[in-house]
Amino acid sequence: MRQRINTGISILDKMINGGIPEGNQVALAGTAGSGKTLTAFEFLYNNAKEGKKGLFFSLEEAPEQIIENAKDAFTDFKDIDKQIANGNLKIEGADIKETIRGAGNGDESQMNYLFGSVVNQIASSIKSTQATRVVIDSLTTFKLLIRDPLAYRMLSLNLVDVLKNLNVTSMLTLEIQTGSRERLKYQPEFFIYDGIIVLYAIPEERSRIQSLEVLKMRGTKHSFKTVPYVVTSSGINPIISVENVL
Repeated sequence: MRQRINTGISILDKMINGGIPEGNQVALAGTAGSGKTLTAFEFLYNNAKEGKKGLFFSLEEAPEQIIENAKDAFTDFKDIDKQIANGNLKIEGADIKETIRGAGNGDESQMNYLFGSVVNQIASSIKSTQATRVVIDSLTTFKLLIRDPLAYRMLSLNLVDVLKNLNVTSMLTLEIQTGSRERLKYQPEFFIYDGIIVLYAIPEERSRIQSLEVLKMRGTKHSFKTVPYVVTSSGINPIISVENVL
């Protein structure tokens, strides 16, 4: 039986029957502002507190901004700096964002080369930090980089192979266009990655209710319910009892 990697997020661990199966590469999909980056950060932070090394590789925001946003949202996480200082939590990737921006007008072969170069840098960072838990934020940057669907699919499969060969368990964020479950369209990533977790923003009167659904998770039984949650100072927390999510 494969070992489970607890996310430390009670609602999610309950929905996936105790944690992510070790070695799974999981896409965390949601609209802009749905909490993807914060959810992925909490996964690494909770594991860092248990002495498990994690790498957050950002393709969109500077490391300092990732840390500042996490501290603003999770004010009860008092030892973020400590986990960074002791090497259990590493945030990297600002220079990669600028490289990708500068390559926006390159031809297809240049874009494919850049994709491979970024993957190599991620692999190098994983090795140097000895991380066993990894976040890549965001797959959408790769998707904008590689316009040809077939090339994107093949390069994405290569990324998955690299992560599996490095024996890491990962969350890779992905932006989708709709916050409605009924209007959700399956993305190519839904067929490539071992797990798909979707964060919805469901309209209700004059507000939106954030909800979580596990579309798939290889290697384990999981809930098929859509469960509401809220981002609090102490992390991602369910609105209902976690006992009711299976």
